Amino acid sequence: MVGESIFAFFGREVEGVYQNQAEIDADPVAVANNLVPGDFKYKENGGDPTTIDDDDRVGLGSYLPTYSFGFNVGVTYDNFDLSLNGFGQGGNKILNRKRMEVIFTSDTNWDRDFAINRWHGEGTTNSYPSAAAVRKSWNQKLNDYYVEDGGYFRIQNITLGYTIKTKKGFPETRIYCTAEKPLTIFSYNGFNPEVSNGVDNQTYPVPATYIFGLNIKI
Repeated sequence: MVGESIFAFFGREVEGVYQNQAEIDADPVAVANNLVPGDFKYKENGGDPTTIDDDDRVGLGSYLPTYSFGFNVGVTYDNFDLSLNGFGQGGNKILNRKRMEVIFTSDTNWDRDFAINRWHGEGTTNSYPSAAAVRKSWNQKLNDYYVEDGGYFRIQNITLGYTIKTKKGFPETRIYCTAEKPLTIFSYNGFNPEVSNGVDNQTYPVPATYIFGLNIKI
């Protein structure tokens, strides 16, 4: 689309959550679609102000990052050595499809964030739907509730070593510990912000690996 990012998600903007029956009765869109408190209220972006349809969709951001970065650090002091490298990216979006899949099953587990913050009565939240609402097609329309920030920072590798210098009858020995992917910082409500084409269908968590080693020079 002209003016939008390449590979942008295209959907509706959530303006809030209907809080009570009076709010429903005062909104012709809510009445026409048999909505109830706890359902999403979508933003009208042109066309007929009494309806919400596909013409009200807008670009919701692309899964392509606007920037990425990385670094490598190496430090030695006396017999100690430390190396560290990491990378990250930002400005990209992730479609949290695993949250949308609950409409197709009766026994899908809720994620903790939703369970804590879900709408469960007037005034409890204006951004999360109710537990019943997420199983309704109205609330399952692709919208910016399901499109989340995909930025992250990861420590890819960190190694700490100590070298015992050669002494009479004892060869040079290096003892070290390495951690692979020990830390990833992100706000996305999923296990892993690295997902194919920006769509998370329940990506497996990235495992951390820890290695203890011994090098002996003879």
